[in-house]
Amino acid sequence: MSLDGRVALVTGAGRGIGKAVARVLAERGASVAVHYHTSREGAEAVASDIEAQGGRAIALQADVSQPDQVERMAEQCRSALGPADILVNNARQLARGKPFTELQWSDYQGQIDVMLRGTFNCCRAVLPSMMERRWGRIVNVLSTVLVDHRPRTSAYGTVKSALLYFSQNLAVEMGPCGITVNMVSPGLIQTEREILHSRSYQEEYIRDTPMGRLGVPEDVAEAVAYFEGEKIGFITGVNMAVSGGKTIF
Repeated sequence: MSLDGRVALVTGAGRGIGKAVARVLAERGASVAVHYHTSREGAEAVASDIEAQGGRAIALQADVSQPDQVERMAEQCRSALGPADILVNNARQLARGKPFTELQWSDYQGQIDVMLRGTFNCCRAVLPSMMERRWGRIVNVLSTVLVDHRPRTSAYGTVKSALLYFSQNLAVEMGPCGITVNMVSPGLIQTEREILHSRSYQEEYIRDTPMGRLGVPEDVAEAVAYFEGEKIGFITGVNMAVSGGKTIF
């Protein structure tokens, strides 16, 4: 599957899943805008690695909760690489879970600002040019917590649930414009960051997973890349679980 000539904007791409997505899309031929909020060193390393492999990439900073910063980022992408044909909304706020009785609304608001408002802002910034060209691919990263109902994930799961409806509704609206909107829902993924679940929980999770392991970022990246292909124009509104069979939608 070639993405030659396409431009991808991947949010939260300085590490973890976003980094793997940026690299896989670049391997397929896309030019990649590697977004970061605070992980400048990581994002620049990803962009440098892509260029060292013969690709085109640029690291771009923005607080995705701020529309003016997202518009600036989209313009920088257009100037350096071209308008985004592909958008992967992966940015998230990582927070240790709490029992509901310990939650404050601020715990929800932080997740809303980054994951829901951030996705809204990024879609608003790139959709006009996609609509003009009548081609676009949007993938929003959700989570199997939508149906797994893991403990202490009320704020995170609530926002991911809102993103599910947002994505499906956008898929219906953008279909006539030649733009697909799909979702990838990772299970428990081992990245550079600490997994915010106990060791016993992880061991139980692995025992309950048919593939017998945790996921790795490349597992998610390959699923994301599937939805970006030139020939995947009649699949939209789909949520794909990447969980080794533990969760099947």
